[in-house]
Amino acid sequence: MAPNPLSNLDKAAVLLRRLPPPSLNTVLDLVGLEEPSRVRLQAALDALARRSDIHELDAIVLQEFREMQREVKASVRGSPLLERTFEGHGTSHADGVHGSSTVNGESHAKQDEGGSEDSSDDDDPIKQLMNTPPPVLATALQRETLRSMAIVLRELPTEFAGRVLEQLPAEQRQQIFMLLAIKSAIHPSVVQRVLSAVAAVCKTIDEASAGQQDARFKTLIGILQMVEREERLRLMEALTEQDEELAAQIDDNLYDYTDVLRIQDRSVQKLLTQLELKVVAMALKTAPPEIVEKVMKNLSERVRATLNEEMELLNSVSPSKVEQARREIANVVRLQDKDGTLLWIE
Repeated sequence: MAPNPLSNLDKAAVLLRRLPPPSLNTVLDLVGLEEPSRVRLQAALDALARRSDIHELDAIVLQEFREMQREVKASVRGSPLLERTFEGHGTSHADGVHGSSTVNGESHAKQDEGGSEDSSDDDDPIKQLMNTPPPVLATALQRETLRSMAIVLRELPTEFAGRVLEQLPAEQRQQIFMLLAIKSAIHPSVVQRVLSAVAAVCKTIDEASAGQQDARFKTLIGILQMVEREERLRLMEALTEQDEELAAQIDDNLYDYTDVLRIQDRSVQKLLTQLELKVVAMALKTAPPEIVEKVMKNLSERVRATLNEEMELLNSVSPSKVEQARREIANVVRLQDKDGTLLWIE
């Protein structure tokens, strides 16, 4: 016989029933559970002791708990700072449900000894982030995964989030936008910890250093664009060994649709054969005349006429679609350069 549906309070009681009283009180203090709620939790614990299907309940709740753990870990995977932040915060072994909280418990006790603190902007990560210059916040976010970026930007006011998004590389903007379109299923406590962790990183970055980092980024790209292909590959390989994350960001921004001006006609012709005409039309709709001319002269008269028709049909084009089309061209340029078939103009 299946157990009766469990309330959230019942599930909490299933997980907490194994803790000895001192550890249970520490956990309840950490989550800020007030006395009326503690009374209800104790009643739920007493009711569990009388149930004959407790082992079945254990299996159900522990499975749900493990799934929640996986969700938490997935939300911070690849972000060293956030992974460290979540160590010991609800990610101990589910089977025991008694991971060590000594450090957090001690910290909490010390705070209690000093008396309760008045809430202020310093305790609100959203307000901290809102007081952070967009370039600084963008610099902090680039150290994290795309999913972590989306978690933060989803919580910020739209206008401010847009200003931060503008500071990020084009490829990241597109991917983050798509993540923002997905309905969030992240637990609120997870969101708060992500916000707090990123806010802490922002405090270690000043606006001047963020500008310097952006200048360094552009300098590295400029150097790589000037050297021969073999040297470019060697430099990228060395950079990947030293800083894999930076190398990945540079690789995402090293190539651009405007590179058609820097490659020989034969390569432009080969590139165009690997793209849908609608993509090319979208990319060229608002492109500079010299880029349009370079593409057109490398098409047959029939294909050129078709492309012109496609471009005329595009009355109102969203910037995001134009950017996506241009990224597709840049990706083909990247692939051809890496396989050695792209011919650059000397």
